Amino acid sequence: MKQLVLFELYKIFKQKTVYITLFILLLFSTGFTFNHSTELERQLYKDWEGPITKEKAELAEKEYQNLMKVLDQRAGGGHEGHMFTDQEQTQSGIYEMIAFIKNSEGRLKSRYKEIQQNNNYNTELEKSMIQKVDLSYFSYNKGPRETVDYASTYALMITGAMLLIGLSMTYTQEYSSRVDRYILSSSKGRESLLWSKIMAALIYASTIVLITEIFNLIWNGIRYGHDGWASPIQNMHTYFFSNYSFTLIEFHLIQLGFHLLAAFSFALVIILVSSLCKNSFISFIINGVIFALPYWFVESMNLPSWLDDVFSFSFLYIMKVEFLFHHFNTINLFGIPVLYPFVALVWILAVSFIAVMVTSRVMKNKEVTI
Repeated sequence: MKQLVLFELYKIFKQKTVYITLFILLLFSTGFTFNHSTELERQLYKDWEGPITKEKAELAEKEYQNLMKVLDQRAGGGHEGHMFTDQEQTQSGIYEMIAFIKNSEGRLKSRYKEIQQNNNYNTELEKSMIQKVDLSYFSYNKGPRETVDYASTYALMITGAMLLIGLSMTYTQEYSSRVDRYILSSSKGRESLLWSKIMAALIYASTIVLITEIFNLIWNGIRYGHDGWASPIQNMHTYFFSNYSFTLIEFHLIQLGFHLLAAFSFALVIILVSSLCKNSFISFIINGVIFALPYWFVESMNLPSWLDDVFSFSFLYIMKVEFLFHHFNTINLFGIPVLYPFVALVWILAVSFIAVMVTSRVMKNKEVTI
């Protein structure tokens, strides 16, 4: 079995397109820009770091209004360069972030009061989650925020593309080279080959996710540093309405976990499609449609919200992770509230199991091509 797995890995990693595509995708994910934080920016944030008291929030609001007056004076005086200086731009961002955090805190308190009188199946769960959220501390956290954002955008596209390119020929190349007449000569050979392909695919998926994550951490670490991982996820606009009490580091680890599980499941589906197709291009197209079509349904069609949620439980969106945590969403399971992340976890495991079972059945019943 070990030799079979190594041979399958060799067949995957010997493809030059794998390395060329990965390099190009990582390069394009940088946007060909190098925005970065300065020592002045870090120091300005340091001056405001700590618990956000009522007095600190009021001071930030006052300072922000003063900055606006300065901007208006420059505009009224006819100065060509009446925009903020770099220092003033950073200060403006600090004041806006403090106001943003206080607004998020206020929203959670309002939501808690709003549902106190409710008696829905998920009311108690929502209340208990809100009580655990702590937004009181402020610090510079651009590095972690950019890292989380990268994992929800570029990383999922890199993973999807690399799985399609590396695995779509898993079985089709056996058919095109007529090796299938040998591997299908015995049921034991078919089963051993299937499991070796599955193991190789999972190792390949793990490698791609690991390389992308390392690049993500290095790229955003060089630009913005790694300060602020203890900040709550509500510091990001995407999770302003979230009821989850995760810090950015906790959320990023969960994000990686879902990303990897979805990548594993998609890899298994690719193997299934490849086992059914005798043409590599057709296998690639079908798998590409499986990965991308739900995005088109959700983003381009005016579907009912419940149908949007159904299509969101797809490989792309589970890798993206956002929709699982940006709001409080549950399903009613006989009166028991089940959070979307748990639904996604069960769903992805079920799809993986079904994909393996169906592929096994397909290979057992496969006939040698003439």
